[in-house]
Amino acid sequence: GRTARREDMFASLSRLPSVQRNAFSVSRSQHVRTVGTYSEQRRMYSNQPTSDRDRSRKEAAETMTQDIAQVKENIIDLIRNHHQGLAQVARYYFDLEGKNFRPMVLLQLSRAMNAHRTGTSEINPKQMKLAEIIEMIHTASIVHDDVIDKATTRRSVPSINLQFGNKVAILSGDYLLARASVSLSTLENFEVTRLISTVISDLVEGEFMQMNPTPESPAVGMDYYIRKTYLKTASLIANGCRCVAILGEHPAEIVELATEYGKNLGIAFQIIDDLLDFTGSSVSLGKEAAVDLKLGLATAPVLYAKEEFPELDPLIQRSFSQDGDVAKALELVHKSKGLEKTKELAQVYSQKALDALNRLKDSSAKMGLVDIVDIVITRSK
Repeated sequence: GRTARREDMFASLSRLPSVQRNAFSVSRSQHVRTVGTYSEQRRMYSNQPTSDRDRSRKEAAETMTQDIAQVKENIIDLIRNHHQGLAQVARYYFDLEGKNFRPMVLLQLSRAMNAHRTGTSEINPKQMKLAEIIEMIHTASIVHDDVIDKATTRRSVPSINLQFGNKVAILSGDYLLARASVSLSTLENFEVTRLISTVISDLVEGEFMQMNPTPESPAVGMDYYIRKTYLKTASLIANGCRCVAILGEHPAEIVELATEYGKNLGIAFQIIDDLLDFTGSSVSLGKEAAVDLKLGLATAPVLYAKEEFPELDPLIQRSFSQDGDVAKALELVHKSKGLEKTKELAQVYSQKALDALNRLKDSSAKMGLVDIVDIVITRSK
């Protein structure tokens, strides 16, 4: 039943809950295919003259700043009107300077789709509310993740579990999910409710895949890694993008391109996150570096490095649990082409996200979506 319900959303994922072998694999020809620099890609994805593109880019940046400020204000208003203690803890991360990546994507996409169909990029209230819901779900998930991972920092401050304790952190995450669910019900859209419910299920399933890889799907292969990446990160973005298209009452073709953009952007985002875990510092990331290895996780850089250094395999199998395993894995990853190949893999998915935008008419919002892809690929935190 669960498989059938998802097929209409993600046919390209080849029945997500039981992914066929190589369903997520990237061919070697795709792996090395890049379309110049991102400045060249911007020219490819817009017919506007350079001066118009620059003006569109500036307009998009200003609009995104205003949209994010509105999302944060609305969320804080929503959660502070209830239990004072819970609200204080729940808004802990919202009061900080975060990336706000997910609402930024959803609202910029809403503007681009609306401009494509009607000529005006105004966002409707339901699209704005959906962006708020997605950000609350995301924040709840990282609160719970920090408890599971025993994290000590997040966004350059003590993590919520360290600051308030695990019990309070878990309750605050549950509270955010509850408030998001109440807000979701006010949209009165069955399909959107179903999709967002699927997102929450995917987050839990992805976490279980990370914690407890099954014998038939060992956590040492790229297909397993990409599927887990979809569930833990990209599902929220893909389904969020799909929902704002539905709430904008766009035709099926636009709903599908929105989904494709979000899915591929989300996968690229997480791949870069995994890359930065090896190349970034604790200061630049705002959280601990090399945390994946310390948690026993083999991400793309390690999986690619294993192709050159098979001695990594036993370390992966025992989740880097022995003394010296983490240091040895770090050494071999940096000796290998694993980091380079990981960046190339992210570029493949980012290219797919850009390709989805081809069907949208030019607008400042569309240019903003192209720039978001650039931000994902070039970011350092």
